[in-house]
Amino acid sequence: MIQRRQLLIASALPFAGGLAPAPLRAAEPVSVLLEPVPPFSYADAEGRTRGYAVELMEELLRRSGLDYQIEFNSWARIYQRALTQPRTLVVSIARLPEREALFHWFGPTAARRVYLYRLKSRPEITVPKLEAAKAYTTAVVREDAAERELLARGFVLGQHLDRSPDHAAMLRKLFMQRNELIAANSTVAAAMMERFGYDFQQIEPVYKLSEVSLYMGLRRLDGNQALAAQLQRHWEAMRRDGTVNTIASRYPQVQVD
Repeated sequence: MIQRRQLLIASALPFAGGLAPAPLRAAEPVSVLLEPVPPFSYADAEGRTRGYAVELMEELLRRSGLDYQIEFNSWARIYQRALTQPRTLVVSIARLPEREALFHWFGPTAARRVYLYRLKSRPEITVPKLEAAKAYTTAVVREDAAERELLARGFVLGQHLDRSPDHAAMLRKLFMQRNELIAANSTVAAAMMERFGYDFQQIEPVYKLSEVSLYMGLRRLDGNQALAAQLQRHWEAMRRDGTVNTIASRYPQVQVD
């Protein structure tokens, strides 16, 4: 789903020698990539883009005077496009060591606490330490930070991990008992379960996998440097004048750093 916001820029320069100057050329719009993960970013019943990270992004780009277009997609596609396409802003991305040099970072916007969850009806599934989780199959979202961390810590796709294209599929596998565990951001897990008709009280964390910060990210590519400096300047202003805290106050379920 793609949504566009248009800004019209008109030249205010006076005529010279009776000839109108060439019109000012607007910069290419920023591509804003969103994963449908409430409460950070989602489309409401009327198709309007909503969410905590969306509000931060809209205010940042409004202050920057930038045209933009919004697209929802799977996380795997978002990440691959963000790595290769200029002027592409990822609105909510975990700042991981292996990603550090790849992006310009604007934030932090929120904390991301990831747990391994089981169904409360499955008390026999125990994870006193991470290695014990290898006795079970854990559902993960493709290319998500949780999947990457588990792979880095010796878990194997198809053996210990079962990839899902999105959170809906991951939750479905857990409740169908095709998988014993899921790896999920605690804030997103609660919101996604409510969205798809599951009861969050039916699952419980058995192991805390990680805690990192979420940011907005812009790939370090040729041509992105000026845009990054512009966004960074306005982000710092939003923090100083209290705008970030004001937006966060409207989303008590979001864990802010």
